[in-house]
Amino acid sequence: GPRAFEEAGITPKDIKYASIYDSFTITVLMQLEDLGFCKKGDGGKFVADGNLISGVGKLPFNTDGGGLCSNHPVNRGGMTKIIEAARQLRGEAHPKVQVKNCDLAIAHGTGGLLGVRHAASTAILERV
Repeated sequence: GPRAFEEAGITPKDIKYASIYDSFTITVLMQLEDLGFCKKGDGGKFVADGNLISGVGKLPFNTDGGGLCSNHPVNRGGMTKIIEAARQLRGEAHPKVQVKNCDLAIAHGTGGLLGVRHAASTAILERV
């Protein structure tokens, strides 16, 4: 994540929408912290404060419903994260969750062995 932000020349505060693989509650909190959207240990509070709610929070998140509502277990992440980020950037997400003026999105996922963070992938997308 930090390398993707560096290469893109932006910071987490610039992101308008996050599409993050949500295999477990703890992985979401860890990824939000590791990507720099909140301080280490503050992920739970960040979420509880409503920051992931589209139209309300600082970081609209998984507006396709995420793994629980949209794509688990058949399409568990990867491309589904990119697809919803692209929908947001193109203004094609469901009207109830479309992020206004969405011009920067992040798609991120982890895989492999959960306890050791075997692999992670981050893509930052921009509407041009």
